[in-house]
Amino acid sequence: MAAAVKVNTPPGRTWKRLKILVLGCGSIGGRHARNAKSLGVADLVLVDPDLDRAARLAAELGTDLVYADYREAARKNPDLDAALICTPSSMHVKPAIFFARRRVSLFIEKPLSDGLAGVATLKRLRDENSLAVMMGHSFLFEEGFVKLGKLLEKKVVGDVHFAAYLQGQYLPDWHPEEDYRAEYAARGDLGGGALLTLASHSFYIIERMLGPVAAVRGAFVGRLGDLEVDVDDSAFMLLETEDGIPVQTMNNFITKVHQHRLIIEGTRGAIEQDFANKRITITLKGRRPRVISARADNNARFKREMRHFLEVLDGGRMRDGFHLEDGIRFLRIAKRARRIGGAGGDPA
Repeated sequence: MAAAVKVNTPPGRTWKRLKILVLGCGSIGGRHARNAKSLGVADLVLVDPDLDRAARLAAELGTDLVYADYREAARKNPDLDAALICTPSSMHVKPAIFFARRRVSLFIEKPLSDGLAGVATLKRLRDENSLAVMMGHSFLFEEGFVKLGKLLEKKVVGDVHFAAYLQGQYLPDWHPEEDYRAEYAARGDLGGGALLTLASHSFYIIERMLGPVAAVRGAFVGRLGDLEVDVDDSAFMLLETEDGIPVQTMNNFITKVHQHRLIIEGTRGAIEQDFANKRITITLKGRRPRVISARADNNARFKREMRHFLEVLDGGRMRDGFHLEDGIRFLRIAKRARRIGGAGGDPA
């Protein structure tokens, strides 16, 4: 995979001249805004239909540019350099097109959307206006996955035979102080569900570690629990990479004990990245297992992600895996998985 071009300008020296709009001031939008501020971005425009929420974040970050509507914010701030789209998934593409028409570069949280409507228009506008459009998925910057990628490059387990990606967490535990049924992950109208919300994480990690996904060979997408939601709480897929590596994925909202593991079996043994417990275990034939710590501050991956976006805005090259095309490709994979339902195969 190609690496980003190194930007030699000291952080903050040029970034402080940037004017960045944050659309959606909830958990992830607030995190991105704080990280952008800590990296030197001085001019932040905050937009959220909940003005009180936006105002609280504004007071913390020292800005008075607060709006309830992104169109009004754009009219009053015509000098925007970029917009961070941190709304629920079904609300990504419309504002992204709005900003792209105004030649504003974009950072869009994963998944790109809950469907393919409008993405061709967004892609055309990006190309016509020579914009940076980066997909956000912070796990590609997470310490353990970065270490795992380097170990796989060294072929510590030999050539890869197959892999399994297992991710599950009980949805009511995500934000225990709130009613989980009102959260976007639990609502179909907002683009929630295990397939879009969780499987998008595993998709990007699989492609980074094992290469592009070429086909969906089997799938189950549906409800197995009793969460009283109108979205799929479980998504299972059998994928195949371009190199012919089969990958089994499981993503769900109903696992009571959080798990997040990527297990890769090779010709010399197996390697497992356990995100929940922050460790990598290498088990080679005839040897004792070797455990490598992958502990890191949780915000570190998000800060590295924001740093990379700022580097791109400053003239650096975007890394593979973060392009708009990657977001579109996942939506096509998700569409095939949903259509298959539980049997058969469908080339991607």
